[in-house]
Amino acid sequence: MFSASDYGLFVKYFIMYGIGFILGSYGGLFSECSGIINIALEGSMVFGAFSGLIFLQVMNTWLAGTWLVTTMSGLLIVYLLASIVAVIAGFIFSYLLSFVSIKLGANQTVVGTALNTVAVAVCTIINTQISGKDSPEVSNNIFSSILLLDTGNAFIDRAFSGLNISVIIGLIAIVALWLIFNKTKFGLRLRACGENPAAADSVGINVYRLRYSGTAIGSCAAALAGFIIFSCLPIGTWQINALGYGFLVIAIEIFGNWKATNIIFCSLFFAFFMAFAPTFTAALSSSGIEWIDGTIFEQRPLYYLLPYFIALLTLVIFSKRSRAPKAEGIPYDKSSR
Repeated sequence: MFSASDYGLFVKYFIMYGIGFILGSYGGLFSECSGIINIALEGSMVFGAFSGLIFLQVMNTWLAGTWLVTTMSGLLIVYLLASIVAVIAGFIFSYLLSFVSIKLGANQTVVGTALNTVAVAVCTIINTQISGKDSPEVSNNIFSSILLLDTGNAFIDRAFSGLNISVIIGLIAIVALWLIFNKTKFGLRLRACGENPAAADSVGINVYRLRYSGTAIGSCAAALAGFIIFSCLPIGTWQINALGYGFLVIAIEIFGNWKATNIIFCSLFFAFFMAFAPTFTAALSSSGIEWIDGTIFEQRPLYYLLPYFIALLTLVIFSKRSRAPKAEGIPYDKSSR
């Protein structure tokens, strides 16, 4: 029923979404375990993806005809730099949330929601200035022909064509973030700031600095996640929008109960359904379902809806059992200690 090419495409999407969702969820983990609710993960993913893709377009223009944009080895360098640009963009974006939340003590949920809108608006305006067109569209496959594999094996060619070095960078980042969170003093102190900032402050931990750091790391991780997903998607043109992935990774984080290892398995669980939708549904839903009156009900949209429905279902079922950091979302006032 399914070909080797279908299975290969599934693997590609699974890798892409799996790494992206883990990084995005770690973005929320680091921020919220420091005490800052990061609803702005959606904005971080948009800002990171846009910055990286625009950098690729600029490099393609400036370096036209050179080996950096015409060979696989050259593109390793270009995509590496684009990944760094995406991370830097996430770092800059994080300051908008952390400054308003920590310095001004504003409502973090409201600020984060507003920043999601701001991110899309700013990126659209910048894109208009760069492209000269009033359009929210950004090309994401300008190097697709160079990244295309031709080994003669349909599974391998389909699974790894279009993937770039940002995927490997993402894997390295996941390992590094897991180690930082679970095996370092920084990770322990970060969690202390989210549980009891007054107690952490009493033993000499700078709560404000840790919260700035946690939010910055989280936003950088989400920005890289956005770039990985949208630079690997074979869509040709990306509309400046994170498609709700920022909120999906928040659901994954809650489902994982703010545990770094749990989040990995939860992310892969959701990645499976996200990869299933664009790969196998064409064959499964090609005929549709015919109602009594002759109307054809197309099943394919339901498969695309499935990950979001499962996210809603898991939140309803597991939200009562989840244990968020006790001081999450509560501005810390040193003078009140």
